[in-house]
Order: sequence, then structure tokens, then C-alpha cells
Amino acid sequence: MLEPSQSNIEGSAGTLADGGEAAEELPWYVLWVRPRSEKAVRDYLVERGFEAFVASRHEVHMWRRGERRKVEKVLIPSIVFVRMNMSERRTVEDCPNVSTIMRDPAKKGARSAGREEYACITSDEMHLFRQMLGQEEVEVNFTTSDFSVGDYVRIKDFGEVNGKAQIVRIFGDKKTYVGLRVSFLGCAYMQMPLNRIIKI
Repeated sequence: MLEPSQSNIEGSAGTLADGGEAAEELPWYVLWVRPRSEKAVRDYLVERGFEAFVASRHEVHMWRRGERRKVEKVLIPSIVFVRMNMSERRTVEDCPNVSTIMRDPAKKGARSAGREEYACITSDEMHLFRQMLGQEEVEVNFTTSDFSVGDYVRIKDFGEVNGKAQIVRIFGDKKTYVGLRVSFLGCAYMQMPLNRIIKI
């Protein structure tokens, strides 16, 4: 049985942006941290007044001799989310075990107001994500696949066909199923290696 991690639902007091902007208006940034240091970095930042959290769930594990323990399972390794303004960037980057702040790959090399563009997440998106993690009795998984359910794709080595398939199910990072809707009859789908899928 899965239970929500309180760290995903309850946040510490946020910081204020330049000019007194409310904390709720600040975006969330993504930190790359050293492996297995996610919770330590989160706690360190919270102690210093930042609002930070790790995407995690509490699970009950069965240990030897029938002992049951509740453990916090990290869903996205080496990632910590933090709400801040950019004037606090150096403070955050200097925290122990923090490697860097993630940059937006879509804006690689771009500069805005004299600094490179960092990947950020809106408050609304983060609120929805945290609410998902907070749902009891529902398993939440995360995949780093470039494909999403609903994407239209072509399949390599299927000959000269103009039809397009659609991603219908994704399991973790390895098992991806593509499907083809056959008129009103339903959907035929099959597991397909990622190296044979081309997004269109």
C-alpha cells in the first residue's frame, strides 16, 4: 500500500522575490544533485527558509522476521525541486551535494537579461504534480522516455507505409506499447523497442 509523503504536500515558507513579490508567484527550479542525496538536500534547503521538495512516496516494506517499516522512496533520482528567485541562485548552487541548476534544453545557448535560461516549472504545474503524489492508494511512476501517451509515431522497418501508430502505454523507461486504432473495432497494440520508434 502506498501513502503520500508529507514532504510532497506540506511546504516550508517560501522566499520573497525582488520588490516584495509574493512567494506564490515564484517559479520552481530543478536541481541536479548527487545520487542518494535528494532528501538531505531538500532538508538542508528547507532549514534555510526555501520551499523545496523531492518527488517521493512512502511505502511499507517487509523486512526480515516479518518486520514492517515505512520508507520514503524517491521517484526521480538526483532531482530536487526548489522555489526561489534568481538572486538566490548562488546560495542554492553552493549547497552541499548540489551539482547544478538544470537549464532548459529547448533554449540551449539562449540568453535572457544576460543569463542563460534555466528550466523552470510554474506554480500551477507543480501544484498538480504534488497533488498526484499525494493521492493515497494510487501508484505513481515516472519515466524519462521522450515519448508520451498519445504521441503519433512511425515504426522503423515496417516497409513503405504511410499510416501512423500512436503511443498507447508506457511502462517505466523500457517497455513502450504502440497501437493502431482499427475503425470502430478497437485498438491493436504491441510492445515496441524504443530504437524503432520515430516521433512525428
